[in-house]
Amino acid sequence: MSDIAAVTYTNAVAVTVSDTTADPAGILAALQCTGTAGLAKVQPANGSAAVVIYLALGVVVPLAVSRVWSTGTAATNIIGFKAMPISKAGA
Repeated sequence: MSDIAAVTYTNAVAVTVSDTTADPAGILAALQCTGTAGLAKVQPANGSAAVVIYLALGVVVPLAVSRVWSTGTAATNIIGFKAMPISKAGA
């Protein structure tokens, strides 16, 4: 049997886009665009180089990020979700 972890989101917060600081809400487990769909430059939570992703309207993107950059982000009204692990198979 493989180890599979399930995650649920505990709450949603409005994302603060910034070129200089991490989001004040801390690490976000997923993002969702509720305004205008578009590209978003994000800083992965693991500290790797920033990447550009597409946020389609209403779609939840499960990618842990510490920051959404202002420069390089066209998507609007971005919501971030905090996560809470709920189970692990074989534990």
